[in-house]
Amino acid sequence: MTRSLALALLLSLPAAAAEQGFNGDWSTTYGPMTLAESSGAARGTYISEGQVCTLEGKVKDGVFEFSYKEPDGGGTGRFTLSPGGLGFGGTLVADGTTAALPWNGTRLWKPQAGGGFEGLWETTFGRLRLIREGAGWSGWYSYAGGSLEGREEDGVLKFRYEDVKKGEGEFRLGRGGRSFTGRWRAAGDEKWSDWNGLRADPSPNRRWLVVLESRWESSLDADEYTYGEMLKSFFSRDSRVVVRQRFYTDRASLAKWVREASLLAEPVVLYFSGHGGPDGLVTEDGPAGVATLAGPMAGGDYALVHFGSCDVMKGPVPAALQKVVPGRPFPVSGFAQPVDWAASAVTDFMYLDLILSRGLPPEKAAAELVRLMPFAARKSAATSYDGVSFRFLPARKAP
Repeated sequence: MTRSLALALLLSLPAAAAEQGFNGDWSTTYGPMTLAESSGAARGTYISEGQVCTLEGKVKDGVFEFSYKEPDGGGTGRFTLSPGGLGFGGTLVADGTTAALPWNGTRLWKPQAGGGFEGLWETTFGRLRLIREGAGWSGWYSYAGGSLEGREEDGVLKFRYEDVKKGEGEFRLGRGGRSFTGRWRAAGDEKWSDWNGLRADPSPNRRWLVVLESRWESSLDADEYTYGEMLKSFFSRDSRVVVRQRFYTDRASLAKWVREASLLAEPVVLYFSGHGGPDGLVTEDGPAGVATLAGPMAGGDYALVHFGSCDVMKGPVPAALQKVVPGRPFPVSGFAQPVDWAASAVTDFMYLDLILSRGLPPEKAAAELVRLMPFAARKSAATSYDGVSFRFLPARKAP
């Protein structure tokens, strides 16, 4: 881009913004907001503390006077558009109070999402992940572990859903692709209710370590110990790293927590800790391999998938997951032999620290790990640790 073209684009931004009025997407004091203005009126939605809220009112001479509604209350407010249209200043007064609190906003300049409905959304019923599957769509959302399937017709996604109930619904994509308005109704009901959403934007500098672990103890009189608890303590010194631990017992519980990890907006290191074998992770109702993991993993943003389990890297599961899980390509690592508890713990803690706290890309962290700890790849005469046959599969190239 030439300097003159860049300058022309910069100079054109305020004019273009002013012409849009309050239309568009905003970063505001009380969360991300999408507004639509037409014929002297405006309405929209915003996400506040994870809840989808609404506002609507009248616009005149660059001033938007409105009422807003949140799950636990509401009130009135006033926004005044800046001269260039790149922001607004405003106030709100909650119902039952007289104090005016500041509510300001900055316009977001983002291109239309190329995937249409595809992606992660903050919605009336919690986080929603939508995936295109051929001519159709599938998705899952936080509320009651719900799922949906549907087809897109003339820009409207019409679907059937299932959570504690079954029913139907439809979503209509908003201007710019960063919001949708929708409705739903349970089977047998005539009344429709709202189901709206905004794109879930990642928080800067947040990194997730999600530890999905099976219990190591074989009886009640055995001492309890978990990698997850140790990793929580280890990374508590780093405010950028958020650690979550969940336990699985069977394939269904494992799939549930994998699906929850796919609803995170920021990059995730997905760490499986438990007994394993060449055909996958050991659970109470059999091995959990590609058939268990691939569907729930779909669409997630994985910085790394790591199997802290014996022998999993010896079999076909890791490479198969890379091949069949739709979404951004991800690397996989783990052990290709039975491993000693202490040796695997030392290996994993060093490896995860290099990635999450030291900021190394996984492929560089894997190389650094083997250089610093030769036993990670094989038994070293210079150490007392048995080798763990650490293996690393780089992310597949996107087609």
